[in-house]
Amino acid sequence: MTIYPASTKLTGHQKPLPAWTKDNVPVTDGSERQMGKDSFLLLLLTQLQNQDPTNPMENTEMTAQLAQFSQLEQLANMNDAVNTMTGYIQAQNQFQTLNMIGKDVLAESDIVSVTDGQPDMNISVITTEPCKLIAYIVDQEGNQVRRINMDILDEPGEHELNWDGRGNDGQKLKDGAYFLQVTATGLSSGEMLEEGVYPQLSGKITSVSFDASGQPVVHMGNATLALSQVIQILESGTVKDPGLAADNDNGGGDASGDDGGDDDADESSEA
Repeated sequence: MTIYPASTKLTGHQKPLPAWTKDNVPVTDGSERQMGKDSFLLLLLTQLQNQDPTNPMENTEMTAQLAQFSQLEQLANMNDAVNTMTGYIQAQNQFQTLNMIGKDVLAESDIVSVTDGQPDMNISVITTEPCKLIAYIVDQEGNQVRRINMDILDEPGEHELNWDGRGNDGQKLKDGAYFLQVTATGLSSGEMLEEGVYPQLSGKITSVSFDASGQPVVHMGNATLALSQVIQILESGTVKDPGLAADNDNGGGDASGDDGGDDDADESSEA
């Protein structure tokens, strides 16, 4: 029911405003429905002011409510302290990440990159069983710009992938990030391996940035890495310069991508 002053005359363009209830009270994030310490104290004082003089609030009941108020105050202060401490710890961890700049690291990632025509990192492939392995460098549009035949790997373990930062045409690729794709065929089964083959990168951390949530992201040239992808932080100078390795690179196989015979047919379907 809505009551209007007598001086106000309703017209056809005016509509009564609905009364607020617990179901339609305007809220944004729900915080308006939560009782804070100020609301609790106001409620307690209002209760004291409007108590029945013939039946006043008992001392034990008032003491219990005051104790609840004290506990609420302590919990609120503790929550503020924890939030402040969490902010300090997060800021400290972020600044500690800056110490990684200039350090050599070993990481698991399928993102490789080129800067000034040279690869930013050394690439190796870990295998858990003998296999025949072919690697592809893929650009941001999904085009395979380089095919590297690593031939037959008789022993499981770490195998270096030589890449000089060039495409199949022998020209240096544009600076930027690329994807590394690897296909491996088991020698015993003759079938493509779905697991047990993964790439590793080693290189120097060139910069550190932070994502939208405040989490640190490390950069190896034009490649980005999450901290969870970093396996090991090495002593500076341990990792050889990928640019020097590229100077001695013979292409890591047929740079034109023509491996001949059945390999082409197999890899065209695998790609």
